[in-house]
Amino acid sequence: MTLRLRRSCQTSMAWMAHQLVTWRISPAGLALTAIVLAVATAPLLYAQQCLMAALAVLLYRLMSVLSGWVSRALGHLDARQRYLRPFMEIVLIVSVMAGLSLYSPERLFWPALTLVIVLLVFDLERRLVVLLQEVQSIVTRTGAPERIINIVTGSVGRTLLLMAACYWPQSFFWSGFAFAGLCLGILAWRLVTNYRQLGMAPEMSASGAPTEQTDPDSSI
Repeated sequence: MTLRLRRSCQTSMAWMAHQLVTWRISPAGLALTAIVLAVATAPLLYAQQCLMAALAVLLYRLMSVLSGWVSRALGHLDARQRYLRPFMEIVLIVSVMAGLSLYSPERLFWPALTLVIVLLVFDLERRLVVLLQEVQSIVTRTGAPERIINIVTGSVGRTLLLMAACYWPQSFFWSGFAFAGLCLGILAWRLVTNYRQLGMAPEMSASGAPTEQTDPDSSI
């Protein structure tokens, strides 16, 4: 059942991407649209339009995913879309957290600030590891626990958390601290395991080439 649903979603996204290519909509254009939707969450929450803010988060995620699918349909990576992608998540998180802080400053400011700091450090560590693995050509094996962690702390888990936070702002006091604590624990585990893994990486030769050539990690 899960496999069928996944294939159905992939087929639908591929069809939508093909239509967008036909209409000459670029991946960068979709990324910019996603950023606009992300920014819109803050004033919507300030105006207490909770349902509209949750829908903006959902549409943001749709635009973000479609930008990647359109790049695949075009057969090449859009440099502008790749440049914007790291900022998209930052803008979304900061905008939603700012909106929640404006919605109820006395209750939601501290969980919002805590989550912003934890997620920024979490994403920074993840991107640094991916960059180092690409530079040193380190291959990794992603098991079931790692895949589950990536789902929970990645786009799926964050989308659900942010949509719930927009729709039920008062409950974010607990869910925000809980998600930040979860990410902080996973971050500590990743720091230890990745430090050990990078320590066992092949030594770089004087020319800058690794002594062993493997496929770069694509699990994150």
